[in-house]
Amino acid sequence: MNKKIIAANFKMNKTPAETQNYFNVFLELLGEEKFVDLNNKDKNKNSRKKLNLINSEIIFAPSFTSLLETYNRIKNYDGSVKIKLASQNVYYEKSGAYTGEISIRMIKECGCSYAIVGHSERRCIFNETDEMIGKKIKAVYDDSRNNNPDNHNNYNNDNNYNNNINAGVIPILCVGENLQTRKKGMESGFVSNQLDKALISLKARNIPALIVAYEPLWAIGTGVPIAPEDGETMHRFIYEHLNKNYKIEELRILYGGSVTETNIKPLVKKEHIDGVLVGGASLDPVVFFDIFKSFV
Repeated sequence: MNKKIIAANFKMNKTPAETQNYFNVFLELLGEEKFVDLNNKDKNKNSRKKLNLINSEIIFAPSFTSLLETYNRIKNYDGSVKIKLASQNVYYEKSGAYTGEISIRMIKECGCSYAIVGHSERRCIFNETDEMIGKKIKAVYDDSRNNNPDNHNNYNNDNNYNNNINAGVIPILCVGENLQTRKKGMESGFVSNQLDKALISLKARNIPALIVAYEPLWAIGTGVPIAPEDGETMHRFIYEHLNKNYKIEELRILYGGSVTETNIKPLVKKEHIDGVLVGGASLDPVVFFDIFKSFV
């Protein structure tokens, strides 16, 4: 059973001091929740609620300047809910004269387990192309394969070594159509094209883990999320497309676009929606905690 994921994207918000204050509140609220052991046989409703908490994972994607502050706050959290760190972006070069960019090594040393790649705001505002996003995805997996010390122990020959990627930083690949594309009924073709261009270098390779965030552009920041049935249809399509064309051991697909406490439940009840990527609503720790409680 995949863990359900709720991810918070702070975007360009919160200084390190504000981030510290945020986690003072959020972790205190989280610490008030009670958890049960996975082997607990009590089947009453209250225990099932607690068990769902254990099968959940929270990911925070703060600004670059708050990555280390966030990691220092969450690394010692010892509750049953897993809390992980993500970068909002990453560049495909290891180092060099790339002013304003951040490398995979940099985010790893800040404690990141995930990297958001191809967010709609990067595509629309900063003109990131499908080709550039494909390079970033390739770089993330190449770095994991080349720098994981277990690589040499896992593969007995060069062929196996070259065609497998050990888990390292896991990309959260964002895809999604605009309103005009959806009105024309072309959303499936549009999204599959984004997926294929992003994963073009991985056709013949085994991918240990990938998260896709489906973000319909017409729903982001509008207060109007996708209907749960339509979301399920698109998520099922993404699952089928990726499983047919790629070798992915662990695939999870999140929904992003005007997620709130009131609309999250019908979304995550759908079979192929593995969680949510929350933007503006995650900036208030109390509001985000309420969304989390509705999520589980």
